[in-house]
Amino acid sequence: MNLALPDPAGGTKVLTDTSLMSPTSVAVLLLLALLLDYLPVGPPWLRDRVAFVFALVAVREGFDGSPLDVWTTGQLAGGVQWLLDQTGGAYIAGASANVVLGAVVGCVAIYVIGQMLPVKLTERLGRFAALKFKPSPTKKLNGPLWVCALLIGLMLDLPQGWIGACLRWLYGVAFEVCSPLPGNLFGGA
Repeated sequence: MNLALPDPAGGTKVLTDTSLMSPTSVAVLLLLALLLDYLPVGPPWLRDRVAFVFALVAVREGFDGSPLDVWTTGQLAGGVQWLLDQTGGAYIAGASANVVLGAVVGCVAIYVIGQMLPVKLTERLGRFAALKFKPSPTKKLNGPLWVCALLIGLMLDLPQGWIGACLRWLYGVAFEVCSPLPGNLFGGA
């Protein structure tokens, strides 16, 4: 979204924003995700899937490029680099911390895809399709769901290659489904 603002020096200044949702829409979508996860509405398998997708889109749109994003990425990349440095000059110490962190985020996303698959596919895909977020008891947020949504939402740009391209495509589909919901449900978002 581009925003043209008057420039004090004369003319107009164009601000570019990577977010395609208004701040109000992001806040409403995050509130919906929290509410769906907190309240025992509907079957847990559906509630967890919808809450995760809402949370992922809200985190990605609301916090991508923010100080929280920069700090989290920096801390995790620093932790990966520290682990690589502990190998004491082994060949693996030359690995790129950002690529390794991208692979970790990609693996977490693959794990989440297993969470989202219907149990019916267990016969064909094995235990991968049987993975499920542990059902949260009544009136308690599902911690693993939120950790995965935060990690993937903040660092979706790190995974590269086929996995990264596939994840960004899946996120695009989730965004297209979720972005009009706050305005349609509550208006003015």
